[in-house]
Amino acid sequence: MPDDGSLSAAGRAPVGRNVMIIGSPGSGKSTLAREIGRRLGLRVVHIDQLYWLPGWRMRPPEEMPALVEAAVAEDGWVFEGNNSRTLPIRAAKADTLIWLDLPRLLCTARVLRRIARSHGRVRPDMAADCPERLDWTFVRWTWDFPRHSRPAQARFFESAAIRAKHRLTSPRAVAQLVAALPGRAG
Repeated sequence: MPDDGSLSAAGRAPVGRNVMIIGSPGSGKSTLAREIGRRLGLRVVHIDQLYWLPGWRMRPPEEMPALVEAAVAEDGWVFEGNNSRTLPIRAAKADTLIWLDLPRLLCTARVLRRIARSHGRVRPDMAADCPERLDWTFVRWTWDFPRHSRPAQARFFESAAIRAKHRLTSPRAVAQLVAALPGRAG
């Protein structure tokens, strides 16, 4: 299976009808999910909308599996986000896995830019009443992502029994995958 966003040998779109996107904060998971959803007419599910309760309160972990199962029960979705405890639930239904394995400097810079642009406002991919804020712990977590979370994502990517898998390591590779999707850009 291609791992760089290229088209399959048959010339079909590089993604199916149930798409998982994982990667570091700032890698572009939400943006890519929205674009795939728009181009293919798929529902977009953001893990942060399930994980966070209003006021930046974490949802009790035992509630997450049922919420994720409900989100993937019907075909036709793009589900972006990490939450390692629910990866197997999504993987069981996914036909495409996209791992945005981008450089940490780029991801951290994107997180800082996102904070500056959206500070005080709730982003469309975030839960209600969770406005963007400067959280140095989160910025540091993003910077350290290659050390603490990337190895597990690499293992998950390699072992997932999903038909189409794409490991994208640059913005150019992401753009190539998007360009290969049916529908118009815009």
